[in-house]
Amino acid sequence: MNKKDNQNKIKTLNDKIGELTAGWQRTQADFLNYKKQASDERASLISSANASLIYEILPILDNFKLAADHMPENLAENNWAQGIKQVERQLESILQNEGLTRIKTVGEQFDPVLHEAIEHIESGKPEDEIVEEILPGYILNSEVLRPAKVKVAKKASQQK
Repeated sequence: MNKKDNQNKIKTLNDKIGELTAGWQRTQADFLNYKKQASDERASLISSANASLIYEILPILDNFKLAADHMPENLAENNWAQGIKQVERQLESILQNEGLTRIKTVGEQFDPVLHEAIEHIESGKPEDEIVEEILPGYILNSEVLRPAKVKVAKKASQQK
Protein backbone atom coordinates (compact mmCIF):
# COMPACT_ATOMS: atom_id res chain seq x y z
CA MET A 1 0.00 0.00 0.00
CA ASN A 2 1.24 3.39 -0.82
CA LYS A 3 1.05 6.58 1.17
CA LYS A 4 -1.92 7.98 -0.83
CA ASP A 5 -3.95 4.82 -0.22
CA ASN A 6 -3.21 5.08 3.51
CA GLN A 7 -4.29 8.72 3.58
CA ASN A 8 -7.53 7.84 1.75
CA LYS A 9 -8.16 4.98 4.19
CA ILE A 10 -7.46 7.28 7.16
CA LYS A 11 -9.80 9.92 5.72
CA THR A 12 -12.49 7.30 5.13
CA LEU A 13 -12.10 5.99 8.69
CA ASN A 14 -12.16 9.52 10.15
CA ASP A 15 -15.32 10.27 8.15
CA LYS A 16 -16.87 7.05 9.47
CA ILE A 17 -15.86 7.99 13.04
CA GLY A 18 -17.48 11.41 12.54
CA GLU A 19 -20.70 9.81 11.24
CA LEU A 20 -20.83 7.33 14.11
CA THR A 21 -20.09 10.04 16.68
CA ALA A 22 -22.83 12.29 15.25
CA GLY A 23 -25.27 9.36 15.23
CA TRP A 24 -24.38 8.49 18.81
CA GLN A 25 -24.86 12.14 19.88
CA ARG A 26 -28.28 12.29 18.15
CA THR A 27 -29.29 9.03 19.85
CA GLN A 28 -28.13 10.35 23.21
CA ALA A 29 -30.09 13.60 22.70
CA ASP A 30 -33.17 11.63 21.61
CA PHE A 31 -32.89 9.45 24.72
CA LEU A 32 -32.59 12.48 27.02
CA ASN A 33 -35.63 14.05 25.32
CA TYR A 34 -37.54 10.78 25.76
CA LYS A 35 -36.64 10.64 29.47
CA LYS A 36 -37.84 14.23 29.96
CA GLN A 37 -41.07 13.58 28.04
CA ALA A 38 -41.74 10.39 30.03
CA SER A 39 -41.09 12.25 33.29
CA ASP A 40 -43.43 15.09 32.25
CA GLU A 41 -46.15 12.61 31.26
CA ARG A 42 -45.79 10.77 34.58
CA ALA A 43 -46.03 14.06 36.50
CA SER A 44 -49.10 15.05 34.47
CA LEU A 45 -50.74 11.69 35.14
CA ILE A 46 -50.06 11.96 38.87
CA SER A 47 -51.39 15.53 38.92
CA SER A 48 -54.54 14.46 37.08
CA ALA A 49 -55.08 11.52 39.45
CA ASN A 50 -54.57 13.82 42.47
CA ALA A 51 -57.06 16.34 41.09
CA SER A 52 -59.63 13.62 40.55
CA LEU A 53 -59.17 12.23 44.06
CA ILE A 54 -59.25 15.66 45.69
CA TYR A 55 -62.41 16.54 43.75
CA GLU A 56 -64.06 13.41 45.17
CA ILE A 57 -62.98 14.39 48.71
CA LEU A 58 -64.40 17.94 48.53
CA PRO A 59 -67.98 16.90 49.50
CA ILE A 60 -66.56 15.30 52.65
CA LEU A 61 -64.80 18.54 53.54
CA ASP A 62 -68.04 20.44 52.80
CA ASN A 63 -69.97 18.14 55.14
CA PHE A 64 -67.43 18.59 57.95
CA LYS A 65 -67.77 22.37 57.56
CA LEU A 66 -71.58 22.15 57.57
CA ALA A 67 -71.53 19.99 60.68
CA ALA A 68 -69.20 22.42 62.45
CA ASP A 69 -71.26 25.45 61.38
CA HIS A 70 -74.50 23.88 62.64
CA MET A 71 -73.17 22.43 65.90
CA PRO A 72 -75.44 23.29 68.84
CA GLU A 73 -73.82 25.72 71.25
CA ASN A 74 -74.19 23.31 74.17
CA LEU A 75 -71.92 20.82 72.31
CA ALA A 76 -69.22 23.33 71.36
CA GLU A 77 -66.95 22.27 74.23
CA ASN A 78 -67.75 18.56 73.96
CA ASN A 79 -64.61 16.41 73.43
CA TRP A 80 -66.24 14.44 70.63
CA ALA A 81 -67.26 17.64 68.84
CA GLN A 82 -63.75 19.06 69.26
CA GLY A 83 -62.39 15.83 67.75
CA ILE A 84 -64.63 16.22 64.71
CA LYS A 85 -63.41 19.81 64.26
CA GLN A 86 -59.82 18.55 64.51
CA VAL A 87 -60.46 15.94 61.78
CA GLU A 88 -61.85 18.73 59.58
CA ARG A 89 -58.73 20.87 60.17
CA GLN A 90 -56.47 17.88 59.43
CA LEU A 91 -58.25 17.12 56.18
CA GLU A 92 -58.12 20.77 55.15
CA SER A 93 -54.40 20.93 55.98
CA ILE A 94 -53.62 17.82 53.92
CA LEU A 95 -55.50 19.22 50.94
CA GLN A 96 -53.76 22.60 51.26
CA ASN A 97 -50.40 20.83 51.29
CA GLU A 98 -51.38 19.23 47.98
CA GLY A 99 -51.96 22.69 46.47
CA LEU A 100 -55.67 23.26 47.19
CA THR A 101 -56.77 26.81 47.98
CA ARG A 102 -60.24 28.12 48.67
CA ILE A 103 -61.66 30.71 46.27
CA LYS A 104 -62.47 34.06 47.89
CA THR A 105 -66.12 34.98 47.55
CA VAL A 106 -68.10 37.35 49.82
CA GLY A 107 -67.18 40.95 49.11
CA GLU A 108 -65.31 40.01 45.91
CA GLN A 109 -66.31 40.99 42.39
CA PHE A 110 -68.06 38.15 40.53
CA ASP A 111 -65.69 36.32 38.14
CA PRO A 112 -67.31 33.67 35.92
CA VAL A 113 -64.05 31.72 35.83
CA LEU A 114 -64.00 31.36 39.62
CA HIS A 115 -67.65 31.68 40.58
CA GLU A 116 -70.98 30.23 39.54
CA ALA A 117 -73.87 32.61 40.17
CA ILE A 118 -76.90 30.69 41.33
CA GLU A 119 -78.95 33.78 42.09
CA HIS A 120 -78.88 37.54 41.59
CA ILE A 121 -80.39 39.40 44.53
CA GLU A 122 -81.20 43.03 45.16
CA SER A 123 -78.76 44.46 47.62
CA GLY A 124 -77.23 47.70 48.77
CA LYS A 125 -73.91 46.32 47.56
CA PRO A 126 -72.34 47.32 44.23
CA GLU A 127 -73.60 45.39 41.22
CA ASP A 128 -71.84 42.05 40.63
CA GLU A 129 -70.40 41.94 44.13
CA ILE A 130 -70.74 38.54 45.80
CA VAL A 131 -73.06 38.81 48.80
CA GLU A 132 -73.31 35.18 49.88
CA GLU A 133 -71.42 31.93 49.39
CA ILE A 134 -73.58 28.84 49.00
CA LEU A 135 -70.82 26.30 48.29
CA PRO A 136 -67.10 27.00 48.50
CA GLY A 137 -65.00 26.74 45.38
CA TYR A 138 -61.41 25.57 45.14
CA ILE A 139 -58.31 26.03 43.01
CA LEU A 140 -55.79 23.21 42.72
CA ASN A 141 -52.33 24.21 41.53
CA SER A 142 -53.57 27.27 39.59
CA GLU A 143 -56.51 25.41 37.99
CA VAL A 144 -60.13 25.85 39.08
CA LEU A 145 -61.14 22.49 40.50
CA ARG A 146 -64.65 23.56 41.47
CA PRO A 147 -66.13 27.05 41.05
CA ALA A 148 -67.75 28.62 44.09
CA LYS A 149 -71.55 28.75 44.03
CA VAL A 150 -72.56 32.26 45.05
CA LYS A 151 -75.33 34.84 45.22
CA VAL A 152 -74.51 38.08 43.43
CA ALA A 153 -75.81 41.62 43.97
CA LYS A 154 -77.86 43.28 41.27
CA LYS A 155 -79.17 46.80 40.99
CA ALA A 156 -82.34 47.41 42.90
CA SER A 157 -85.30 47.75 40.57
CA GLN A 158 -86.91 51.13 40.67
CA GLN A 159 -90.66 51.17 41.18
CA LYS A 160 -92.74 53.88 39.50
